[in-house]
Formats: sequence, C-alpha cells, structure tokens
Amino acid sequence: MKRRIFPVTLAAALSAAIVLAGCAHPEGAGNEQAQSNVPSPLADLEGAASDAAAASQAPASAVDPQASAALDSMASYLRTLRTFEVDADTSTDVVLDNGQNAALVRHTELKVRRPDRLRGEITGNGNVRGIVYDGRHFTIFNRKKGYYSRNDAPPALDDLTRELANTWHIELPLADLFYWGYGKNDTLALTSAQTLGVEKIGARWCTHYAYRQPGLDWELWIEQGRRPLPCRMIITDTTQPTRPRHDVTYHWKLGVAFPASTFAFHPQAGAKAIEMKPAEKPPYEEAD
Repeated sequence: MKRRIFPVTLAAALSAAIVLAGCAHPEGAGNEQAQSNVPSPLADLEGAASDAAAASQAPASAVDPQASAALDSMASYLRTLRTFEVDADTSTDVVLDNGQNAALVRHTELKVRRPDRLRGEITGNGNVRGIVYDGRHFTIFNRKKGYYSRNDAPPALDDLTRELANTWHIELPLADLFYWGYGKNDTLALTSAQTLGVEKIGARWCTHYAYRQPGLDWELWIEQGRRPLPCRMIITDTTQPTRPRHDVTYHWKLGVAFPASTFAFHPQAGAKAIEMKPAEKPPYEEAD
C-alpha cells in the first residue's frame, strides 16, 4: 500500500519551514525547493512546505511571553555548541491510502564539530543512510541500495545545511537543530504559546511548552538549568483529518572529542559511486 508523509511545517517558528521526516527546510514560501533525481538517503519521506504568514493576525495575548522566551533561550544556547553528539529516537506518521496513520520508527545518530565537520546516520527499515561532511565535500550514502555520492561543499556547516536543502533537496538529519536561532524570529508564526509545567524525560527534568500556528500544533520539552537543550518535540498536522504526528526524543552529549576518522567517509565493499544532479521538484513518496 502506498504511503504518504503528512506535510508538516513549523514555518517561521523554526526559522521558516520544517518538513518533518526528522528534517528541516530553512526557506519560507516563495523559494521553490528542488528534488534531486537521486532518492535522498537521509530521509524515508519528505513533504511540502506551507505558508504561515496569517499568524501575524493572532491576538498577542494568546502568546505567553515565558513560552516565547524559552524558544529564544534554547535557540541561542544551541548556537553556542561547538562539539556535540545527539542520539534521537523518532516516530513519524505516514497516512496510508485508507486514511489510517502508520508510524515509521527511526534512530538517528548525529556527530558535529563546528564549524565544518558533521556525520549523521539514520537507522530504520533494515537500512542505514547518512551523510559525512569534512569541510570541503559532503558524501551521502545508502547502504541498502549500495551507493554513495561525493560532492563539493561550502566551508561552513550552516551554509552546507542551506545548500543541501535548496540546491539538492536533501535534508540533514535533525536539521531543525541548525535552523533554530539562525537570524530569524522563531516565534513569528505563533498564534498561541503556553507553559504547561515540569516533567521528567528520561533522567532530565524538562519544562513542557505547547505552541500553535496555522496548520500545526506542537509541543516542546526544554531541559531545565544551565543547558536549555530540547528534550522532546511532538508536532501534529492539524490540516488532515487523522492529525498525523512527528515525535522525536533527543539524547545529548556535549564537548565530545571526536577522532579525525569520524568525519572521513569509507565506502562499504561493493558500493557504487553515483553522480547527483540538482533537484527539480519535491517528493511525496518514500525513498528507500
């Protein structure tokens, strides 16, 4: 049975638009996203971005300043991190042809050394797909399909994130972590923001917030104390009758000393190098 990703977008609340298969787009409406002719190895499903400009008409009283400020604090802190590792467990609903939601469960491992090193791998569906970036080139790979592609890259990770999304329509794993606080007002699209209380996520005490914007309800748990890291995020697409959700739980390690080999790509035996071409249109079906 054919499966479709629900078109979830966090728009300006995550520095413009987030397409949720565990990944993000930085650009807002008016910038066309392109699709690589090679199925992306970084996400099983991708969807279309939507415009949330109508959020500016919302009553100001609906946005709790404390909940809004929490987003700003988290975004600012994320921008200060130089080396970190994130393990994330995700569950992303797809909508089957019969209208039923079905969850895709994935595990992501992301290793980052700013400003110019990254390794990300997504495990799920009997496959490992990912990307390696060494400051000069990015290499995407898909072990199940047995291919990889090595391409020139800009010298900084922030620029790479946007070039991948806009030129190749490839999403970095957990790309929203790179868009929060990147020169835009992350609360612009909000029509509602509430502080719900303190809850325990694993071993961490995290403050629970609820946000709303056109087409989306989303919840965010932010770690208490001097490290305002995201603990968990749930996003619900309110434009569809089944209200499909994306749920991600983050596990953080900060100040990690990575060996140089972490950011070097070595293809598996028998893997085939392929050439990628710039994207043309966004996909709506699963790319295995």
